[in-house]
Amino acid sequence: MRLTNLQKAIIYALTLLVLLLFIGPIFWFMLLAFRHPSDTYVLPPQIFFQPTLQSFETTFVDPGNNAPQLVNSLIVSTGATLLSLPFSLSAAYALSRFNMRGKSFILNWYVSLLIAPPIIFIIPFFILMTRIGWAGTYQAMIVMLQTITIPFSVWLLKSFMDDVPYDLEEAALVDGANRWLAFWRVTLPLALPGIIVTSMFAFVFSWNNVLFPLVLSRQTTATLPVGTISFFASTGVYWNQIAATAVVAMLPPMIIFLILGRYVVRGLTFGAVKG
Repeated sequence: MRLTNLQKAIIYALTLLVLLLFIGPIFWFMLLAFRHPSDTYVLPPQIFFQPTLQSFETTFVDPGNNAPQLVNSLIVSTGATLLSLPFSLSAAYALSRFNMRGKSFILNWYVSLLIAPPIIFIIPFFILMTRIGWAGTYQAMIVMLQTITIPFSVWLLKSFMDDVPYDLEEAALVDGANRWLAFWRVTLPLALPGIIVTSMFAFVFSWNNVLFPLVLSRQTTATLPVGTISFFASTGVYWNQIAATAVVAMLPPMIIFLILGRYVVRGLTFGAVKG
């Protein structure tokens, strides 16, 4: 059924309304980052103004308290992603290729870890990290973030492993390769788009997490989301600095998805067409 011009106009109007609903606050926050602090509470709000980099200079240059936190976020997020990969790959491969008792229970257990509120992990992990002397260190946050990255990565990677034909591995085994060599030379290259997509999402989840670093970090190891909270002071809320920090915090995930965007398309459509 062909749509009339009126129906098309209504659909476009509703789409534009939804787009403004989601992008509008982000766009306004980006404008706030480039405003002068004296223009923050101007009424009526101004869309056109003389932009300034004062908020970015305050947060990342002079005194630049958030610059070390940006580096800390990169260290923690990259470390959490790299640490989760070998465990997630091995678990996903085993769940995909081997028949074992309790496979459904294991998968549901991983899903339950994703559903569970992260706050329930804080107290036991804080006690554990304090006892072993890791409180306030990078490794404490990296290990803590595995409660998010590993369950998600296993759940996602298993679906990618399922889409790799097992006949190719059997052919490699017949030709004399062992199980490890078949996985390394056959399965891993074919599942590479899915692995990249999984790593990208694991990095973003680690990057955006504020609860675990808030509890397990100290001033020298605090991440950028934790640094954003520091602008909520007893003397007031520094919205311009918060906006500048948030804009910079959005850049690394955006850059990663722009560079590796083609893998996202390949990964999300992996196995969608089968002969």
